[in-house]
Amino acid sequence: MYKHLPPLKALRVFEAVARNMSFSQAAQELFVTQSAVSHQVRQLEQFLGKKLFIRQGKILSLSSAGQLYFPTVQRIFSSLDAVSAKTMGQSAGITRLAVYSSFALKWLVPKLPEFRKQHPEIDLRLNMVTAADIDLDLLGVDCGISVSCDNPAYHFNHLRSEEWFPICSPELYDSFSQLPFHEAILSYALLEGEHQNQQNDWERLFNKLGLSPGKDQAIHFFSHSILLQQAAIEGQGLALSTEILARNDIEAGRLVQIPLKFQQAADISTNFYFCCALERKNDIAIMALQAWLKSEFAQDEKPF
Repeated sequence: MYKHLPPLKALRVFEAVARNMSFSQAAQELFVTQSAVSHQVRQLEQFLGKKLFIRQGKILSLSSAGQLYFPTVQRIFSSLDAVSAKTMGQSAGITRLAVYSSFALKWLVPKLPEFRKQHPEIDLRLNMVTAADIDLDLLGVDCGISVSCDNPAYHFNHLRSEEWFPICSPELYDSFSQLPFHEAILSYALLEGEHQNQQNDWERLFNKLGLSPGKDQAIHFFSHSILLQQAAIEGQGLALSTEILARNDIEAGRLVQIPLKFQQAADISTNFYFCCALERKNDIAIMALQAWLKSEFAQDEKPF
């Protein structure tokens, strides 16, 4: 029999606390008092003989045992929810995620097999978008990855901040690597995406360097970041990109991150947020997807 099966009520409370990383939010979600939540967590910790959380003042984090335990517990709840829906004659549903094409192609799609391995019960489908502001209802999706977080009807969870930096092909870099960047930047075509044109990203970098674009300097525009980056790979000019978009191509030797001194950095950043409708933030599949994305982003935060 199940000699090591933990108290199921305590297990549900642990999952809610670990997902929200908050005792008070877990209490609100489960409609119980915060002291009841604390009691259930202590009961589970006593059963396991391990501390599951580390409390440092107001900061709560998972212990090493909690980090090991939480992903499996969440997968079990997600699978149980799906099979219960099927048993009840209800559809477990399809989870549709709205995602920018460049982000999907360069970062998300290569990682999807691991997500499906961890969550075979979730039928995840991707919808490509180009607009910065994601309208979930208009797109007919359940959740999305957005670069803005100003819709009061949505729940937002910050995933990562990305700094923009200049890139080019190795061959192009070799042609000016011995020159100061402020000279090189005036000698080659600039590749610009529509979103960068709206934010004046190149202009901001020029201002940081105390420069103005060359009078006859070519600027080539692209509607999507993925097209812009391919043009950079082909040696057609200098581009601005982020770690998410450029990391694989840099590691493969198709692109070079042009080194800048700290005071020359573009100082341009983009924030990525997971979003869903407020009333759906506790849906099992959406919570599992959000937790997986945060975990993958955290693992990717290393120098390259």
